[in-house]
Amino acid sequence: MQLLMMLYLVAMCSIIPLYMKQGYYELGEAKGICYIAVSLCFFMLFIFVYIISIRKKAAPALSKTEFAGASPIKLCLYATILSGIISFIFSADKKTAFWGIEGWRNGLLSLFLMVIFSLILSKLKRLPVWLLCLVMLVPAFEFVLGRINRFGIYFAVPGRGNAGYLATIVNINWYACFLSVFLPLGIGIMYVQKPFSRLFFISGLYVIPGIVTLFLQGSDGAFLIVLSSYLMLLFYSFSAPDSTLLRKWLIQIFVLGMGMSIADIMVSLFAQMYTYDSNYLVRAIHMHIGIIIMAAAFFLYNLVRLLDEINVSFKGAIVRKALLIILVLLSLAGIYLVAVNFSDEFGNGRGIIWRMCTGVFLGLSPWEKMVGVGRDCLYPYVTNNPLWRETFLNVFNGDILTNAHCELLTVLIERGFIGVCTYLGLFISILYDALWAKERENAAIACALPIFSYFVYSQISFSQVTATPYVYILIGIYLAFSRKKSLGQLRDWN
Repeated sequence: MQLLMMLYLVAMCSIIPLYMKQGYYELGEAKGICYIAVSLCFFMLFIFVYIISIRKKAAPALSKTEFAGASPIKLCLYATILSGIISFIFSADKKTAFWGIEGWRNGLLSLFLMVIFSLILSKLKRLPVWLLCLVMLVPAFEFVLGRINRFGIYFAVPGRGNAGYLATIVNINWYACFLSVFLPLGIGIMYVQKPFSRLFFISGLYVIPGIVTLFLQGSDGAFLIVLSSYLMLLFYSFSAPDSTLLRKWLIQIFVLGMGMSIADIMVSLFAQMYTYDSNYLVRAIHMHIGIIIMAAAFFLYNLVRLLDEINVSFKGAIVRKALLIILVLLSLAGIYLVAVNFSDEFGNGRGIIWRMCTGVFLGLSPWEKMVGVGRDCLYPYVTNNPLWRETFLNVFNGDILTNAHCELLTVLIERGFIGVCTYLGLFISILYDALWAKERENAAIACALPIFSYFVYSQISFSQVTATPYVYILIGIYLAFSRKKSLGQLRDWN
C-alpha cells in the first residue's frame, strides 16, 4: 500500500503537468480527463490491494474509531465530500455536476477523487528524500519552460496561442496557480533545512529559478503568492524560543532578493526577446528592489546574531501578537482599498465577473443558497435562467463562464453556505494547526505553506487540475505528519 502511494505521487507530479493530447487544443479538457483516468486507475488498485490485505489480515478494517477520533482537518474533508454530494442531489444539471463541464471537468467525481486520495495519503508512513526530489523534477522543468517561453523560446507544440500560454500548463492564470503550490513547497522545504547544508543548496537550485519564473511569468496576482508565503513563514518563525527560525526566514528573504535580481538581469540583457512587459512584477524588479531586499536581509541577519551574542532576550511571543494585529489591520485596509477602487474593469475584468456572479447568488432561492446549484453548474444554471441568460451571453460574447474567478464565491454558488463552511473550515483548521506547530514538526510547515499560498491566490483564481489536486495531496501528507510526529522533520524522510 505504501509503495502504491509513492507511485501515485510520482504519476500525479509527472503525468498531469506534462500531458498534452493535441498540443494546446482543448488542453484543459485533456488534462481534466487525464486526471480522472489516472486517479480512477489508482483508486481501483488501492481498493484491490486493501481487499487482499484484509483477507490476509495485513491491514485493519475501517472502524468507528476512524471517524470518532478524527482530527478537525479530517472531519472537514469528510464534510467537503458530503457537501459535494448534497449539492449534486439538488444540482441544476446532474450530468455536469457529476462529470464537470467540458473543458474543465471539475465536478463531483473530481472532488471525490481529490478528497479520497487526501485521506489515503494521510496513512503515509515514509516519504524518502529521493522520492521528494523525484516528484519535484517536473515542476522544476515547468519553471524552466515558463521562463524560456517568456523570451520567445518555444518547443514545437501544436496549437500554441500567444504570450498568454506558458509551458504545458494552459495559460498564465493556470500557470500562476501551479506556481502557488509548487514554488511555496520548495520555499518551505528549503526553510526547514539546516542552513548551508547539502539539502539546503539542492533546495535552492529549485527555489531560485522558481522565484525568477514567478516574477517573469506575467500575472500581477502572483504577488499574492510571494506575500502569503513569506508572511506565513515570518509568523511561524516567531514561535521558537530563540531566534533560530527568524534567521532562517531572513535567509529565505535574501534568496527572494537574489531571485528578483537574477530576473532583473535576464530582462535587462534580453529586453528585445522578452514577450510580456505590461506587468507590475517586472516593473518592481527594474526598480532593483531585489538588491534592496538582499541588503536589508543581510543587515537584519547580522543584527539578530549580534543581539544573540550580547544575550538580548528573544521576545518572539510578543512580536507574534503584534505581527498578528498588524496583519489584520493591513488586511482590513486592503479590503477597504479594493472596495473603494472596485469597478467592472478591476483585476483584468474580474470586477464584472464578481459583480455578476454575486448577483446570481443573491437571486438564488433560500434553499439554493444553502446547498448550491451543483459543482461546475454556474454556466448551465445561468443559461437556463431567463433573467441572466442574455446578460451573460452579451457581456462575455457567447464565451462560457465556468466559475466566478474567486474560489470562495464559486464554492458559494456551487455548494452554497454548507460548502463555504466546509471550504473555510478545511483551510482555517490547517492554518491554525500549522502556525502553532512545534519546531520539531517543521516538515508540517513545508506542507502548510503551499496550502495557504494556494488558498490566498485562489481568491482571485479558480480550482483547476494543475493545482487543486496537489493541494489535497499535501493536506493528506500534512495529516500524516500530524498523526505521527516522528515524520515532523525532513531529516526523518528516509
